[in-house]
Amino acid sequence: MSKLLMHTFSAYFKNLKLILFFSIPLLLAFMIPVFVKTPVYIALGGVFLRTGSIGGDVKYFDAAIMIISFVASLFLMSFATVNINLVIKSMRSSVHVSREVISGIGKYTLNVFWLFLTFALMTLIAQLLLFENPSSPILYPVITLVLSMFFFYCPSALVIDELRPIRAIEKSLSFAISKFPLFLLWLVVGFALIAIPEYLILELLSHSLATYVLLLLNTLVVMPFLIVLQTQVYVSKYTILP
Repeated sequence: MSKLLMHTFSAYFKNLKLILFFSIPLLLAFMIPVFVKTPVYIALGGVFLRTGSIGGDVKYFDAAIMIISFVASLFLMSFATVNINLVIKSMRSSVHVSREVISGIGKYTLNVFWLFLTFALMTLIAQLLLFENPSSPILYPVITLVLSMFFFYCPSALVIDELRPIRAIEKSLSFAISKFPLFLLWLVVGFALIAIPEYLILELLSHSLATYVLLLLNTLVVMPFLIVLQTQVYVSKYTILP
């Protein structure tokens, strides 16, 4: 695990400028729902949907704006995720970055987008079904964790191994199960990188300012690093690579 983290830090800082550039769409993805005033709130440096605010009183125009902003955000997230995966792929396999980006960016982004959309809809359905259920605080995280194992490594499987979406889902699940300690490692690292800065920044700044500072930090620094770690975990199966 220590070697894996060393590879991650090395890849992240060696390609920092490129990764930062490709992280800008992540920031836009999180800011779009805020700017268009969809029923969301900012917490832990992330943007979350208020499920109780999307009931029958939502007008058609408001619903259309919500859907368009959600789709645009998800597409930008897919675009950023694919590009960061391509950076790691080029570094680990000595393939030129620009050639990889030009030849595969459209196909990869669309495939990742559809998989992200599927996962988001499945978790939203679970959230709505469990709304006001007293067991929701326990059931929903468990359901989300199980579903995430089907989709977690899909971007890497699509970009690194160039698998079809269905095969990518199968590979993600099998890899998450076979390398479950590494799956847990990512969760622990992710929690630490989100929770510790939040505690410190909330202590130093007012809550309203801290939420946006954390959003900037998470979208431009933390999330890209976690994508790099996620990709490094996936390529660790290729022991012949450096």
